[in-house]
Amino acid sequence: MTTALVNTNLTTNTYRTPAEDILKKGLGAMTIACEALTKQNSTLNKDVENLKQKLRLAQDKLIINSEEKE
Repeated sequence: MTTALVNTNLTTNTYRTPAEDILKKGLGAMTIACEALTKQNSTLNKDVENLKQKLRLAQDKLIINSEEKE
């Protein structure tokens, strides 16, 4: 087979794919991406809460240390 014939077959097969199949594959990919982003967002929210707690503890410690110096 020549390269031109192979390229023609690939192009023809691409255009023969029903629109519904293309949409299903796209929706499936978007669903996977959305689930990954949701998981990442959850992890980031937990990290933010942990950092807020560490900040509160550091502020409390700073207040205690400054009171001891007075």
